[in-house]
Amino acid sequence: MKRGGVLAFLLLAVALVALVAMVQQAQRPSAVNFLFTADTQGFLVPCGCKTVPAGGLARRVAALDAFVEECRPGVVVPVEVAHGFADRGPARDLLNAEMGRYFKETGTLVGLGSYDLLLGPEALRMAAPGVDLFAAGREAYPGGKTFRLGGGALGPFSWGGKTLRLVFLSQSAPGGAPMADPLAVLARDLREHPADKLVVVGQLAPDTVRNLLKVEPSVLLVVAQWGTSVTGLPQDAGSGRWVIYMGDRGRRVATARVAFSSGTWQILPQTRYLGPDEPSDTAMATRVAETLKAVSAANADALERTVRDPGPSPAFVGAVACKSCHAEAYRVWSLSPHARATKDLAIDHQERNPECLTCHATGLGRPGGYPNGSPDLSGVQCEACHGPGHGHPPRKLTVGTPGSETCGPCHTPRDSPAFQPEGFLKLIEHR
Repeated sequence: MKRGGVLAFLLLAVALVALVAMVQQAQRPSAVNFLFTADTQGFLVPCGCKTVPAGGLARRVAALDAFVEECRPGVVVPVEVAHGFADRGPARDLLNAEMGRYFKETGTLVGLGSYDLLLGPEALRMAAPGVDLFAAGREAYPGGKTFRLGGGALGPFSWGGKTLRLVFLSQSAPGGAPMADPLAVLARDLREHPADKLVVVGQLAPDTVRNLLKVEPSVLLVVAQWGTSVTGLPQDAGSGRWVIYMGDRGRRVATARVAFSSGTWQILPQTRYLGPDEPSDTAMATRVAETLKAVSAANADALERTVRDPGPSPAFVGAVACKSCHAEAYRVWSLSPHARATKDLAIDHQERNPECLTCHATGLGRPGGYPNGSPDLSGVQCEACHGPGHGHPPRKLTVGTPGSETCGPCHTPRDSPAFQPEGFLKLIEHR
């Protein structure tokens, strides 16, 4: 072979190798790995019952890091399903700034539920600058994100593969911002963004999820948040489709590997409880502690502004003063959740939050009411329902009729979704 022919052959071989390398680099991943969290509500620390507090950003960071390592070199997409931000409380801006910082650092795609939307677009953008916010059916936000699995793309050319769309779909929750019909919103999103398969996430009631699965066969997975609804394990909805309810206050993470391979769709969903046995990220735990110092100071300042001098009106005397004449009623009360209502706020670091103490203490914002120091008016005491007790007897106290009208201002559908007047009254029945 002449020298020129050898050189041409070598150049051709190099070109072929380069072409093969380019094609390999152009190949799209055949799978995407999602990590879902939900309903964080700005809770930076574990919350829940006294014995098994769960969630918190420090545990979440550790869980995300472990999942990224497990999926390496695959693509991992963190997703906040809905209600990641705090929409109430005097320190909500401080909490939301930390949440926005976390979302930005981790590249989390953030779905907005009807409680998030109460904050308004400007407050959300200020809380989470540079964070991708989603809400299908709301003009201010995109409705979802499309992923291409398999096949490849080189410059303007693409080939093969399938499309998977992640849709952020929510409906109005009790006390939340009004939302359009989620099924109609989903149909519109599909017309504008056709896809082979769907993953739907958001603040969605169980009935809505069932209807969604009936009318849209392209849905592979629904990850929803609705009140305290929880699925301990992913629920098989048939035909290779799955449903997960995340529960409340960010206590869990769920993961799902969605792949298109050998002409078929494959999905592997899992759930994980972020309980005390889960590892925590030390740097995030330190950062959270610093933020909570500022939050505590803001709450304390707001609480101080609620104090009102007793003045000439009948004064609060405290439950202890009622005990001598109403010993049995006091005993029943002392064993009830009402008696520890203020202490229970400490579990969630909200014991100085006046928006919580309105219902978790007695007489907040009223002359002589909590937190005036003496008498102790922590908890939901006798006078929360019967009125200030000074001068009784002989002065008669007005007793409202127990029921939804009396209890409803605190036992709202949002904060007390399981409330039923008849059943709950049995728990505090006294004479």
